[in-house]
Amino acid sequence: MSAWHWFYRILLNYRPFLLIVFLVNVLGTIYGYIWYWDQIVETVTTMPPWLVLFVPDSPTASLWFTVSLGILLFAPKSAFSYIAGLIAALGAISSVKYGVWAVAMNAAVAYQGEPLVWEEWMLIASHLGMAVEALLFIGRFRVRPTHLVISLGLLFFNDFLDYNELIYPWLRDILLDDLRAIELFTWMLTAVSFLIVSLVIYCSKRGHSPIR
Repeated sequence: MSAWHWFYRILLNYRPFLLIVFLVNVLGTIYGYIWYWDQIVETVTTMPPWLVLFVPDSPTASLWFTVSLGILLFAPKSAFSYIAGLIAALGAISSVKYGVWAVAMNAAVAYQGEPLVWEEWMLIASHLGMAVEALLFIGRFRVRPTHLVISLGLLFFNDFLDYNELIYPWLRDILLDDLRAIELFTWMLTAVSFLIVSLVIYCSKRGHSPIR
């Protein structure tokens, strides 16, 4: 077994490291809901209130992943339960999806000539981190095919609501002319994220991945 394989296995099982990652994700999740607060309030006051559950996309993805980390830290024997596997699958696929989505949207803004402010650069870094950490830790859970399929269905349903009920994350005005392309990209990204996470889990179970 290679040295870097051992490094990842030891690091991902090192409790102080897990605790740091957990706390960072707790703070990031809280910040994410604060970021979405105005859109949450507008949704509750102008639309059917239940739609608010599908408004804060990235924070909810981060929430699922944070819960998964909490299970590893505080209830490790539960990490192999059915519910823990479902939460982990949903957290991983949605974190990869929305992590890449946020980076792509900010890149599109910059490509069209608008400068990015420091907050947007911070969002790029944090969302990349979301995607990477989800792939690193997903191998710690017993994720079944049903978990992946249920997660895929929920995320497709979220995409449907985002662009049919118009509760997608607020975008820079310069991107609104490209909304149909963004919708198509989002649907495709859901499928690709599902495939990536499924592949990582498959490789992890067979010992071909350093994140097993």
